[in-house]
Amino acid sequence: MMKKLSVLLILFMGLSVYSQSRTTPKKDLVIGEFQSWVIGDNVSGWDFDKGEEWKERKGYLRVGSKVGFLDIYEKNDGIKRSKDVIKSYTAQNFNEWGVIKVIYKGKEYVGFGIETVKGRYEYPSIKEDWYTYINYNVYLFEKEELLKLETLDGILDLKVFVGVYGDLLNKENKYQSCYDNLKYVLENGDRDEEIFKFKKTESDGVDIIRFLTTQKISKYRDKPIDFENHYFEISMENFNELLSLIKT
Repeated sequence: MMKKLSVLLILFMGLSVYSQSRTTPKKDLVIGEFQSWVIGDNVSGWDFDKGEEWKERKGYLRVGSKVGFLDIYEKNDGIKRSKDVIKSYTAQNFNEWGVIKVIYKGKEYVGFGIETVKGRYEYPSIKEDWYTYINYNVYLFEKEELLKLETLDGILDLKVFVGVYGDLLNKENKYQSCYDNLKYVLENGDRDEEIFKFKKTESDGVDIIRFLTTQKISKYRDKPIDFENHYFEISMENFNELLSLIKT
């Protein structure tokens, strides 16, 4: 009798082990909800074109090594080339910009989520069949760095802690498509030096904010953008909306 009880007890204990509920382990990385700030087509980009005259463009600037293509295609805008094609020839473009929060191993980071337009050749060796695509980007900052925006006075180079782009094969998930790249960079510390530029100044006696989107800092890349002659511009009211989203 005791032998049978012992066998039943062992079986019961075995079943209880194998019948435990399945649990999903807590993720080291969580990308929060994107909070939209501005749409590119509502933001003025100003270029002192060829050192001759100021020109306003919405959501993009005439900068970088491919401005010759941009000049050609702008002339045919709405006829042969879409605005996405034009924007794809400059790194200083965005369709939408917002604030996004990320938690990694219990620490919260606040940063920017930016939708941009990129382009490349289908056949790069012969430079044929240029096509465009949407890219989702996440840029995170150390808390003390981002707080510098609250006391902005003059020019600020806002240093990026981590910047990544999303997986093009997973872009229907928008900023969540940045998950794998972001996790890899946070775990391995493989980072480029990148900055955003901001400037508080006056125009016609009114305080305004001028800025550039991300730039990689390297002597092997394009020269730094001339911030005096190329910039996006918004009102202080619009800038304060960004600060409000950051604090939320």
